[in-house]
Amino acid sequence: MTPMRQVGLLGGSFNPPHICHLLASLYLLQTTELEEVWWLPVHRHAFAKDRDLLPFTERVALCEAVVEGLDAIVVDPIERELGGRSYAIDTLAALRQRHPTVEFSWIIGSDILPELPLWSRWEELRDQLSFVVLGRGAAVDPGALPPGGRFQIRDFQLPDISSSEVRRLLRAGLEVEHLLPRAVTAYLRAHPSLYR
Repeated sequence: MTPMRQVGLLGGSFNPPHICHLLASLYLLQTTELEEVWWLPVHRHAFAKDRDLLPFTERVALCEAVVEGLDAIVVDPIERELGGRSYAIDTLAALRQRHPTVEFSWIIGSDILPELPLWSRWEELRDQLSFVVLGRGAAVDPGALPPGGRFQIRDFQLPDISSSEVRRLLRAGLEVEHLLPRAVTAYLRAHPSLYR
């Protein structure tokens, strides 16, 4: 029997994609059994955080610019095809139907842990896949893990960088190059009205 291919799912607004998205993906590809990381830009945010959301096609274009030449990081626009608000449980079901020989895990930063029990059909989701947890600005607190899930805590701390902070700095006209992959910086320079 052929072993299942191991793929990590990194969902988010990618509004814009920042250096932590890339760092997390590369780190996990080099230090875990994951063979690929798939970036899943949300179509519409599950928690109604759509106020500052760039159009889906622009966020996908930004993501694709970042991962160009990185074959193990794939941008999957599946949530646009599903339509409406994006829920991990629905995305996972669609991905499993399309890729029956892939075993998925969900990649999250430790800042997301308090939100997990609020995710749609959380109990069902936690029973269907494992979560890979990376520290965000600090080490992962095992006491913050919701009960019942399968969590793989990685001893790796990402900088405390968020897309909302990047947008705030851009609106203020401040430097953001140290927070963004080079491709995003170039894209924003070519489209100076974005996030202003």
